[in-house]
Amino acid sequence: MPEKPKKKPRKRANSDNPLTLTDYQKQALIGLTLGDVSLEKATSNSNVRLRFDQSISIHSEYIYFLYDLFKDFTLSPPKSTNRRTNERVKDAYNSLIFKTRMLPCFNYLWELFYINKVKTIPSNIGDLLTEVGLAFWIMDDGGSGSNGALNLHTDSYTLSEVNLLIEVLKRNFDINSRAQLKRPGQWIIVIPKKEVPKVVELTISHMHQSMLYKIGK
Repeated sequence: MPEKPKKKPRKRANSDNPLTLTDYQKQALIGLTLGDVSLEKATSNSNVRLRFDQSISIHSEYIYFLYDLFKDFTLSPPKSTNRRTNERVKDAYNSLIFKTRMLPCFNYLWELFYINKVKTIPSNIGDLLTEVGLAFWIMDDGGSGSNGALNLHTDSYTLSEVNLLIEVLKRNFDINSRAQLKRPGQWIIVIPKKEVPKVVELTISHMHQSMLYKIGK
């Protein structure tokens, strides 16, 4: 009987061999942080960890895809939770969650995106958002809109931040979009149907198969 191949050992950080992010992982994390990924610190001086949280019923394949991308930075695979409240829409659902360890390689994201523990859009987001980041942002926060549009659920950001993202979509990718009021004080980005083919061309090669429905595929 052939011997089973040995599992590749997971990388571990230490003072002589700290974990570092690849360029692809960094690009993906910009989009993910624009989306649902949250950053956590135990104290003001501690390193940062990432928290990934997705619905079990429709996004389980996606969260395992994310776990595979970042598993070297974690201690355990995704775990299910009974209920979770989404602060944006005050809804509850069963979810799969995994967290990274608290590591120095994530600290730059906190410095970019958080002010007084509140997630914000960095003023230089246009220098950071690539096609890879756009793909991961859509997988995290994209959804079908009316008349074939693609919506980006930017509900937690201010209107000025949403407008900045709209400018970046145009400047970086030549994608036209607009802000739409979802409820008082909450805005989403609407990419009209005629612009969606541009999005598909830019992002489809970076998206997990289970999330292609978000770009109409």
